[in-house]
Amino acid sequence: MMKVLNGLPPKALVFGLAAFTLVILIFNLSGRHASVPQSTSLRTSKWWHKAGLLDPYADIQNSTLGFEKIFVLNMPERGDKRDAFSLVASLTDLSVEYIDGVSGETIPTKALPVGQEHRKMPNNTLGSWRAHMNAIRTVVEQGYSSALILEDDADWDLRIKAQLNEFAHGSRYLLGNSTDAYTHSPYGDSWDVLWVGLCHDKVPEDDARVYVVTNDQSVPLVKHLHMNNPEMLEAYPQHSRIIHMAGSPICTYGYAISLKGAQKILWALSVKELRGIFDNALSWWCEKNDQQGLCISANPTYFYSHLFAGAQGKSSDISTNGPKFEKAETRNIRWSARMNIEKLLKGESDYTDAYPDDAPGDAEKGRAEAKARKEAQAAAAKAKEAEPEVVVEERE
Repeated sequence: MMKVLNGLPPKALVFGLAAFTLVILIFNLSGRHASVPQSTSLRTSKWWHKAGLLDPYADIQNSTLGFEKIFVLNMPERGDKRDAFSLVASLTDLSVEYIDGVSGETIPTKALPVGQEHRKMPNNTLGSWRAHMNAIRTVVEQGYSSALILEDDADWDLRIKAQLNEFAHGSRYLLGNSTDAYTHSPYGDSWDVLWVGLCHDKVPEDDARVYVVTNDQSVPLVKHLHMNNPEMLEAYPQHSRIIHMAGSPICTYGYAISLKGAQKILWALSVKELRGIFDNALSWWCEKNDQQGLCISANPTYFYSHLFAGAQGKSSDISTNGPKFEKAETRNIRWSARMNIEKLLKGESDYTDAYPDDAPGDAEKGRAEAKARKEAQAAAAKAKEAEPEVVVEERE
């Protein structure tokens, strides 16, 4: 057994390597922007303590959040959205590359998959599908191990790296990977899709396993959450986030794909067929397919759509008839990166919290009003059905 390497005894070599890796880790955690907060509760694996080696989750702290690439879908004419995204990405130490959005009318009918020969879907949704497929195809063509794909209106919490560190613990649990093992991805091995930006999802009936992150102060109280099924969180303490296998996810504000997952999806949603709009088709693929896709999601989500102030329909490139917003807003995100741009530019650290605990629950109030309207409509319909038929005869 070799006792000396390059003139250094084994003990000196071990201490030297440990000191070097510690310096590198501190440098990585510090980031380029001191104004962006780093979690004080960031987990450190047992491996670090036992061997003095790098944390297997350390790559999540890099500028691509532990993925090989971050792609952003952006229509070339929407320079306003690209300006905003590039700025907020820079301020939060993210490195992104843009994939051009596609106008559906430019896609020849003969280039559409089986199921869309008669252009069943509107051009806007066809264009959205093609842009997502172009990003997924890039992963396949370039052989990237993984990529995070974001829509250009996506927003995230300033604590996104700490949040995804916790998510990685949950994804490893669901995949059956050790939380301390070195895997190809910090999120574990064998996953196809990590659905980290969505409208809502549910825990699937055939796999009810849930990884619960409690006391996560980046999670709003349930009364503030804009989601279709907030009751799924009521079984857990406030400020909890649950990580689970995808049940029926909707919306693609942000999702990560592995190379293996990209290959499967390129086959299933383009080469083979296309049966619906992209987020529905991807959701169906995750739910039930013969490729046994492994898709993981979280509630509440990590990336959400930012609502831009200004002209009607400004926030969406799919729907031109959307509402007009007098003030910009990002729902479900407490320390929104976009809503804190000015503070980041000034180097301030008293970040704007969109959902402090003592704020009134507007989302809860809206859900209660919607429920009341639905119940009133149902009662009115039932009353109408119960009304006796009245026949009026005219006398001659």
